[in-house]
Amino acid sequence: MSVTRSQLTGGPAYAAFNSKNIQFAGDSSVDVPMVWEDIDTALYGKIDKIARDLVVKAKGRPRFYDTAALSTLFPYLAMTSGTFCPGSSDVACVWNSNNGDSITITSAIVGKMPELELGVSGPVLGEMEIWGVIGNSADPSSSTAYFSKSTGNSFANPAVPGTAVVGNQEFTAAWGSIVGFTNFQAQEKWTISHELELQPVQIQGRTRAFRFVSYRAMAKCRPLGPTMAQVDAALYAQGGGAAGGYRLSTNGANLVISGSNSMTITVGNAGMVTEGFVFGGKPLRQGEAGWVSNLMIGSGGAPGQAALTLA
Repeated sequence: MSVTRSQLTGGPAYAAFNSKNIQFAGDSSVDVPMVWEDIDTALYGKIDKIARDLVVKAKGRPRFYDTAALSTLFPYLAMTSGTFCPGSSDVACVWNSNNGDSITITSAIVGKMPELELGVSGPVLGEMEIWGVIGNSADPSSSTAYFSKSTGNSFANPAVPGTAVVGNQEFTAAWGSIVGFTNFQAQEKWTISHELELQPVQIQGRTRAFRFVSYRAMAKCRPLGPTMAQVDAALYAQGGGAAGGYRLSTNGANLVISGSNSMTITVGNAGMVTEGFVFGGKPLRQGEAGWVSNLMIGSGGAPGQAALTLA
């Protein structure tokens, strides 16, 4: 079979979203994962499918840590529970390729915030997802209900703003006044992950929006500095203070992770939830430890410290 080279299309892209340009460290994608429901019969089994729902999924790993874009990349850090996403107005997201192709998601939200990998090598931001729901007051029969496509567009490389950094650097940490943890570091990298709960809002089986329910942050590393005894004492798995029903926040403190050149990440009122120890000829003794944020609710009903603060 012959192939015409004009059929060979491709090229990298950046995303334009919420007035910010997001450049990626590698390949990115826009997928259309239709949700189908089987039609079953007693005599013949599955005979057909019914189209039921769609949430467009766009993915990519941001290359730059841009302080001016943090509210775009991490919109849920201080959001009020019950907030609808998107709001009453659609916010488009455009995937712009350098060959002139583009895909515009009609009504986009951040579905998965990028994790942070804090260390000397590799991108500091993990993969993020941007989700597209059906446009406000749109019907699926509309040709742009979810997204639109175009080719032959002019393309200009987006500038890297002065507020953006690559982020690769050494990081040190301080966990309040916890003995052994007032000044320590990770053996390799810190990983900051997100415990994000978004509840789909469906009308007749079709997702129209999501509601923000809750958010917590988790930090992990293999620490260097604290001894085995200090790590064990900080976990409260046993010994003085340990008991069934012990609250993680009882001995919580802000975990502040500071870069040598830029970036400060604070896990609010963090409590240790895991510890580990490694025995072998090559690894150091301390295994992976994990911290989870806690929201301290004040008398006014508002958290006294954000689960995660980025700067």
